[in-house]
Amino acid sequence: MEIFYIPLNADAKHGWTIPIPRDGEKQFATRLEALAFARKLAQEESSIKRENNYLCVEGGDRRWRLFTADLMPVAE
Repeated sequence: MEIFYIPLNADAKHGWTIPIPRDGEKQFATRLEALAFARKLAQEESSIKRENNYLCVEGGDRRWRLFTADLMPVAE
């Protein structure tokens, strides 16, 4: 299982960075680009490994929320 974290604010030097399993990381200029990439990667990894992967997204209220790769919220 992989969990991809998307913070509310970018790192001052690198923007939004998404770790890529077995292949380093990728940097993005916008949060939307990072989220779209993480979603696609989570879906691909799910189909390869036959297990669920998730996105953990920080909201404007600073709370982290867990979503499936299809962007469905995971019940708390």
